[in-house]
Amino acid sequence: MVARSRVVAATVSLAGLLLLAACGDDGGSVTSPTPPPANVAGLYYGSWTLQVLRKSDGFQKAFYCPGQWTFSTSASGAVSGFAVVDSPCAPESYTLSGTVTSTGAVEYTTNAPRPTEGPCPGGEDVRFSGQITNNGGYSTLSARGDTTVTCPTFGEHEYTYLINGTK
Repeated sequence: MVARSRVVAATVSLAGLLLLAACGDDGGSVTSPTPPPANVAGLYYGSWTLQVLRKSDGFQKAFYCPGQWTFSTSASGAVSGFAVVDSPCAPESYTLSGTVTSTGAVEYTTNAPRPTEGPCPGGEDVRFSGQITNNGGYSTLSARGDTTVTCPTFGEHEYTYLINGTK
């Protein structure tokens, strides 16, 4: 009697699996509309933080510069604009371009400031990634970019740029 119930249970289980397999994908696909990119356009005021690590001896130092970021966005999620470094750092302006998602995740490439002391140059074509969030009436920009720079007489340095801004 036990053996017979096992056979019946196995047959029922196999029939259930076949029934489930018959209910599979019909070959069609369901697509949902792509959400539009977040509107991050505007002028953000804030600061650049440059963290420097000299690879040859592990020397580290941080530099701070006031800055501004202007973003324009398109319906496709393309971002363009300018990044500005203000005094007391060497005042400069750089173009930027990248993308933004519907959730405000932003990636863009731009140049970045040099340290306020020493002979090292600023970062070139630094890839930044971060987030722009809307906080009930104002928006915040938070992004990070990393690059390696070769400095005269001091060799390679790793730069980490941290950006914080508010619109």
